[in-house]
Amino acid sequence: MNSQRFLLGLGVVAFAFACRSGFGQDIAAADVEIISGTGMPSVSLNASSADVRSGDSSVSTAAPGFVRSTSVGVVSPEQFRPFSRVGINSRVGVAGVGFDVATPMTKRLNLRVGSDFFGYSSNFLEEGANVGVKLHMQSEHAAFDWFPFGGSFRVSPQIVFANNNRVLATAIIPAGSVVTLDGQNFVSSQSDPLRGNGAVTFRKVSPGFSVGFGNPIPRKKGRLSVPIEAGFYYVGQPGLDVSFTGSACDPSQPATIGCESVTRDADFQKSLAAFIVRNQRNLSYASFFPIFSIGFGYAF
Repeated sequence: MNSQRFLLGLGVVAFAFACRSGFGQDIAAADVEIISGTGMPSVSLNASSADVRSGDSSVSTAAPGFVRSTSVGVVSPEQFRPFSRVGINSRVGVAGVGFDVATPMTKRLNLRVGSDFFGYSSNFLEEGANVGVKLHMQSEHAAFDWFPFGGSFRVSPQIVFANNNRVLATAIIPAGSVVTLDGQNFVSSQSDPLRGNGAVTFRKVSPGFSVGFGNPIPRKKGRLSVPIEAGFYYVGQPGLDVSFTGSACDPSQPATIGCESVTRDADFQKSLAAFIVRNQRNLSYASFFPIFSIGFGYAF
């Protein structure tokens, strides 16, 4: 669904670009020329030239052919009308690999939308427990790139939406191994070992800010660019979720009478809740997610 929303937005930009291009061609179909000394305009449609000479009321029209616009009312390409061009760039950075699509809004302002994605998974042993970790990163963003000095330096307020970044973890606690939660020890049952699941998640929509160099739609000659971007976006307090299944045993009791399912063990659930609260506070450092990337762009 997130990718569908992004593709729909990309289609709207492409449609607007096509409409603007057609409108510009209609304007260029009319040739308007004002000759000094008369103050009178001469309009020629589907003609190669039109002349109005000072003091002469005659109008000379050449044979039909290609029309060249000479009117001061025709918009110059250097003015970069909204949606008049499109630039695409791919990049790599701390959020993984990604791409952007940009279009000019004014001579010093671009609208840019894009996506980043990255995935990594690993399995390892930690104090006898089989631990699996999966890092999943995928997000979309929209930004206004402002070029305050008219060069390549830009300032970009932005918003990150459809943020699906998360860290997932699983753990299988071998039978007889000890798990410590909030200072209290529990032993994994011989007949029903403990199994744990954890997740760190972030809110879906976050504001961001970045600075950088490189314009994906160069205002001067050329179509190529090398955009560089650095900044951050604020994700707030990350969410932490930890759960266990299986049975835990009280190390001070015999295994035959001291084991109970963790879903019914009040002491285990109390210790787990305190463990989550303490470690969730420790995740406050992750409230700001860094932005850094370098890419390669081409303008159409």
